[in-house]
Amino acid sequence: MKTDDTLVEDYLAAVERESAALPPAARQELMADLGEHIQVALAERPSGIREILHEVGDPRTIAATALQELGHTPDTRVHKPRRRSPAWLPILLLLVSDVLPYAGDIVLWDWISVIIKITAIVMVCRSRHWRAAQKWIGLTLAVLLPVALHVAWYFLFVVPDDSAATEAWRWTAVALVFVLTVIGSGWLWRTKRP
Repeated sequence: MKTDDTLVEDYLAAVERESAALPPAARQELMADLGEHIQVALAERPSGIREILHEVGDPRTIAATALQELGHTPDTRVHKPRRRSPAWLPILLLLVSDVLPYAGDIVLWDWISVIIKITAIVMVCRSRHWRAAQKWIGLTLAVLLPVALHVAWYFLFVVPDDSAATEAWRWTAVALVFVLTVIGSGWLWRTKRP
């Protein structure tokens, strides 16, 4: 258990640390005034050191008040947390980016789909809705496996140009890609933090 002297020393050390931004002369005067105030209060109430220190105030508040009295404004900017995007938005973008290329034979849809998918990936990676492992699992199911399936389908069926086999396997691959994207998106939705 700390003695009265130790409590006072710790308190004054905390005030000195917090008032490091004060000019040396002002800090010395503040420390002398506080030490004297505490000694006078202890003479009146020898057994109430904790109560006295509580009445004197928080070391940070004392230092901030002393800075304000000198005309300095302490850095009291509140760091606002990054605005969170809703968890459903990147999931919706993943699903839309997977369906969009099949909306028509316009090449522009393919490029828009790629941009949307990249946006969704970045949103998931930067989000605080999921832990790192959950992000990896969700993006592997919703993005990496479907992309690998697209590439495999292209090299197995499009490049050889066997049109009968290509058309038969095309919709199977599309369905499998969409199912994987839905499973990955569902995983992300289910494991999101509030």
